[in-house]
Amino acid sequence: MRQVIFHGKMPDPFQKPDGTRMSPEEWLKHRDAICREIVDIEYGGMPPRPEYLRIVPLNGFRRVVTSCWYRIYAGTKEKQVSFNLELYVPHVEGISPEDLDAPTQENEKFPVILTGDGCYGNMESDVAAEANRRGFIAAKFNRLEIATDLYEKTDFGIRSVYDGDYSDISAWAWAYQVCMDVFEQLPFVDETEVAITGHSRGGKTVMLAATVDERFKYVCPNNSGCHGAVSHRCEVPQQDTVPRRTETLNDMLNNVPSWMGEKLSAYRNCVENLPYDMHYFGALIAPRYYLQCEGMQDYWINPIGAWQNFAAVKACYKYLGCEDHAGAWFRPGFHRHKLPDYTEFLDFIENIRAGRPLAEHLQVNPYPDVPLNFDW
Repeated sequence: MRQVIFHGKMPDPFQKPDGTRMSPEEWLKHRDAICREIVDIEYGGMPPRPEYLRIVPLNGFRRVVTSCWYRIYAGTKEKQVSFNLELYVPHVEGISPEDLDAPTQENEKFPVILTGDGCYGNMESDVAAEANRRGFIAAKFNRLEIATDLYEKTDFGIRSVYDGDYSDISAWAWAYQVCMDVFEQLPFVDETEVAITGHSRGGKTVMLAATVDERFKYVCPNNSGCHGAVSHRCEVPQQDTVPRRTETLNDMLNNVPSWMGEKLSAYRNCVENLPYDMHYFGALIAPRYYLQCEGMQDYWINPIGAWQNFAAVKACYKYLGCEDHAGAWFRPGFHRHKLPDYTEFLDFIENIRAGRPLAEHLQVNPYPDVPLNFDW
């Protein structure tokens, strides 16, 4: 039996102050207020949405691999942050990235799978080729062009445009929103079919991006860990079956404060007092499509805490009438985001688009010996 430490029960997102439960209709009415409150605590809020957006093509398409690069400028009219957005598009004659208003051949539009982890290099050519084979655009940007990852806030990038107490993860999530703004202007993109994914701190980022922007239809945090798709209230110490302890909120407050909302420091050593847990973010993504991917030997990332989070997310989806919209893939292995992980997400999306049921292996409890830390 694994030793697992629970710091209080995971709260019910639907419980009202008087102890009664919201109906799904009431949840929809209160969703935005709940979102603002917990995003403020966990991530320090969000930068303002840009009032200025400019899309500059940087190249023409190549014949074998249809690739195009854009330089994106977003911010105020006076000052912008800029970053590259790279797209690999299934080859169709007649697409011209230089003319954003021109229709494509037969007005064909493609769904998109987007990652901001250009700094990791994990959307490699094999991933782009597989996405293209299935009829998807593979898109990526480097979130470090928006805000540095130096474990402290700097005045580089977005903070040269917008002041504020928002975290670096908020800044990176903002860039996903800007990419969505761009997709809405590209004639060969189906902006209603955009999927986002990210790994580790990038997985934390897509959780936030999807929470604050309902335009993203499919969401896949990959090995996102604490401050991502993992319960803050679940801690697993080192033991025979778990050779490394799990990362905790205290660890993150000590080591990466620039990723955190400043109000989170009030919950140092008393995480049981948090008015929410990370499954609230999953509930806010519903009824859109959610796939949580984890490595079962990724001990620091806390796969057991990830299962606790997903089980609570799944209960929220069930209550909201969309249980089959959420799945989890707990694979053997460590901390990675490679072709097999992207393939699992693409399979998930294709099943949804084809109207097929959720795959059975995305509904398996990987830790049946560990009790769930909620009873609602």
